[in-house]
Amino acid sequence: MTSPLPLKQGAPAKLGMPDPNTPPPETGDMIALDDGAGIEDEYDWTLHLPQTDHVRFFRETDWSKSALGPLNTWDPTLRVFTRMMLADSRAACIWWGDSYTAIYNEHYAPLAAAVHPKLMGSEFIEGYPELWSGIKPIFDQCRDTGVGVDYSPEHATIVERKGWREEAYFNGNFVPIGYGPTNRPQGYYNSMFEVTSQRLADRRTMLLNRLACQADFTPDTACSHVIDTLATNGTDLPLAMLYEVHHTSTTDVLRLRGHYGLPKGHNLIVDSQRIDSNEGLMPECRRAASELLTINYDERFGSVTWAGFGSPSKTIGILPIKNGARVSGYLIVGTNPYRPFDDACQQFLKELSRIVSSVMTAAFSAARIRERQRKLEDDLAFSDMKLRHLIEHVSVGMIHMGLDGSIIWANDQYYTLSGMSAEAQIGLFKFWDVYMEEDLPRLHEAWDTLKSGVNHVCIEMRVKRLFHAPNGEAEPAQLQILAFPYREGGEVRSIMACTTDISRLKWAETFQARLAAEAREAKRQQEAFIDVVSHEMRNPLSAIVHCADSISSAVEECHAKGAKIPDALQETLNDSLSSANVIMQCAIHQKRIIDDVLTLSKLDSMLLSITPTPTRPTKLVNSISSIFQAELKSNNIHYSVTPDPSLTRLSIDHVYLDPSRVTQIFINLLTNAIKFVKNSHNPSIAVRFGATKTEPRSMFAGDTFWASKTKDYPDVTASPDWGQGEEVYLTFSVQDSGIGLKGKEIHKIFERFHQANTKTHVKYGGSGLGLFISKELTEKQGGEIGVSSVAGEGSTFGFYIKARRVERRPQTLGELYHENGGQGSAPQNLNVLLVEDNVINQQVLGKQLKKAGCVIDVANHGLEALDMVEKKVFDVVLMDLEMPVLNGLEATKAIRKREAESEGLLGQAMEMGVRGGQRLPIIAVTANVRQEQIRTAITAGADRVMQKPFKAADLVHMMKGLVPQVVTPVAEPNAPGLNDKSGNYFT
Repeated sequence: MTSPLPLKQGAPAKLGMPDPNTPPPETGDMIALDDGAGIEDEYDWTLHLPQTDHVRFFRETDWSKSALGPLNTWDPTLRVFTRMMLADSRAACIWWGDSYTAIYNEHYAPLAAAVHPKLMGSEFIEGYPELWSGIKPIFDQCRDTGVGVDYSPEHATIVERKGWREEAYFNGNFVPIGYGPTNRPQGYYNSMFEVTSQRLADRRTMLLNRLACQADFTPDTACSHVIDTLATNGTDLPLAMLYEVHHTSTTDVLRLRGHYGLPKGHNLIVDSQRIDSNEGLMPECRRAASELLTINYDERFGSVTWAGFGSPSKTIGILPIKNGARVSGYLIVGTNPYRPFDDACQQFLKELSRIVSSVMTAAFSAARIRERQRKLEDDLAFSDMKLRHLIEHVSVGMIHMGLDGSIIWANDQYYTLSGMSAEAQIGLFKFWDVYMEEDLPRLHEAWDTLKSGVNHVCIEMRVKRLFHAPNGEAEPAQLQILAFPYREGGEVRSIMACTTDISRLKWAETFQARLAAEAREAKRQQEAFIDVVSHEMRNPLSAIVHCADSISSAVEECHAKGAKIPDALQETLNDSLSSANVIMQCAIHQKRIIDDVLTLSKLDSMLLSITPTPTRPTKLVNSISSIFQAELKSNNIHYSVTPDPSLTRLSIDHVYLDPSRVTQIFINLLTNAIKFVKNSHNPSIAVRFGATKTEPRSMFAGDTFWASKTKDYPDVTASPDWGQGEEVYLTFSVQDSGIGLKGKEIHKIFERFHQANTKTHVKYGGSGLGLFISKELTEKQGGEIGVSSVAGEGSTFGFYIKARRVERRPQTLGELYHENGGQGSAPQNLNVLLVEDNVINQQVLGKQLKKAGCVIDVANHGLEALDMVEKKVFDVVLMDLEMPVLNGLEATKAIRKREAESEGLLGQAMEMGVRGGQRLPIIAVTANVRQEQIRTAITAGADRVMQKPFKAADLVHMMKGLVPQVVTPVAEPNAPGLNDKSGNYFT
């Protein structure tokens, strides 16, 4: 049948290229169109149509000779549908009026094939007279019901694409159109789309299924089954030949077991030929060996009677039939002449080879099993012969030896494994010559042990026979010997033994051990490389954090002094403070990324640490939103952050949570929201957060789909690091006005490497990992993540996590001092020794610590630090670990050694003042933060480990815990955030 209606096979249409039958546009002025009354219409509605060759052909068609009349007389309804049809990206045709006059677009023209271009303006019965009887009922059904009718032709359409004739399938529909009653349409809109891939896949899959549906075949019936089944799909396989490989001692012989498509006496009908001959297709089978081989059509296939379309295949496949690693035959097939040899076709041939191999292997295996059964049944009649037969055919060597060292009997496998013939082992203890000289003492000891009456001995021995390993190396073969004494009357009369070749196993053990050692060395080198990269990244990042912190502190000091600041300068200071906070947030996020790189191997199981930090939810949410402020403004996205009244009702202030993990989830959700609302009519994003003590799901919409849990994580808040505060659930939601999700898309978006649909990645990008990671992070924090969405209206992603209220802690070092038993006023200055080789870090961190009220001394390396601690008493040491001359680990060990031995000023300081009896606190400051490295620092004598980059306030807070006897004016570090404001809006 002819598409858009079913095409007759062999009637080509050209897709994807200009149709040679379309008259080319003529240059010059357009001809004046007559309205039928001889009066030219003042307005030419076709001038605003797309300026394409096909539209020009449409305009130049003499419509006055059609039932529709000149273009300027067409009624507005026909004009509207014509505009829509010409703009349709699918193949489309309008059949207008009672005469069913054709108007079609350029995508339909190639499908019209031979009736284009004369079909334009012609009636259906004129263009497709042979199809009228079949299509007329479809027009009648559309008119009677007022509803469109789908159709799917069973037969293929032969089209031309880029000069090649191809088999194609198209589905389409007829839709009644017009402005009147539905049962009196003015015309019919006929559109089409291609379903070739699906139809081909279904047809090929049915063939493979029929092949796989096998009974208990013999080799002969299996061959017939394969040929007969393939012949049912002559379209995809117009030619087939099945060869069985018969293996001989000298060469392989190919026997032809069946074929179709080859007439009697054809030159390709070659039977019982050696694989190394040049007859028929033997050279191609030889080239194919055990892999799929394709060849092009040549003169040898000239007189083949091709099945299916009757046309010769352009590509011929040589498919090996394999039984394990051994080739047992070849299947030679012609491919579909009207389909390109693409990936789908190649995969079809591979699957065909696999299934035919499975069928033939099962048949040959069944035949071998039947033959073996028959042979064993014959042997059962002779028990002695049966035992001998068994002994001679087992893969284990067997030997029976007298106590005098003679061989009573041995099977062939023993001699094969030993590597020496039976003649060479005639004589007393001649079998010992089989083994390596170095191993003979162990063999002598085992022999004496067996003679003494021990039940059995199992030893491993090397023999002089060489084993050729898979890597090509030769080494002495190894045998496992299980020996036991044979007793008569309670006395040992002889020795029996079984030998098993374990050469490959022992080689594999050695090889695997070598690989393991190499892997451990590679892991060590990788960790060393990561340590260097991490160290070099964290040092500048630490300086960035300190500088940003310094800017923030300087601005806050200006505000605290209460000086009159001009408005312009005030605005600049505020902008600087905001920028510094954004820098701080980005640096903190970058630090977490660097940390995750160090635990990359744990990502599959999401073994990432959850570190509780006292945090204000309001400050956290606003700090995250500030990261996206510039992008939101540039894309004119209306944005709002709204705290739920539950925060006030429950008096939520500081809670323990991991702000970096919450930030990671929020960044994923906000990034997705921005990505999908950019192109919406009124882009907007709304963030809402709240708290509840129970039933966290009740804080979200009732139709929220919650991602299913894949793991049961332990309660993270049960750790002592989370304190004993009340448990609460924090809830967060991100609502957008984007494209939304369909019902079937919602259920898979939280899976690894899944997106809403296949078009999402192409249009919006992304890897499909963000929501999966967010799901894992929420579950690890005792929560869940879900989504509520309506296609075309937007989505709301929500999640909740488990947290604990922060119990009140001492707010100053003075409180810490008194809490730890101190009397009177606490000292006011903290004497700090900063051991750091990086000059920038010395300057930036030293400046921050001085502002915090600390007295700073600087040492450039560990040796210099050891000298300084003998000249002055310090309250705390900040020790960098990676330094020249003497690194921090060795310097820390030296300090602890001096304290233990009460040497010098360090030993005296332990008995002096408020630090009496306590060692000098040392904080290791390092960019190397793998768990093993932290343990190494603690083992060396460090009291705490501070990971770079860090805020000076965090460092001072850590020092406060180690030195509560000294007061400094530094306040507790704030949770990550830019301001305390909520509900801020910007567009």
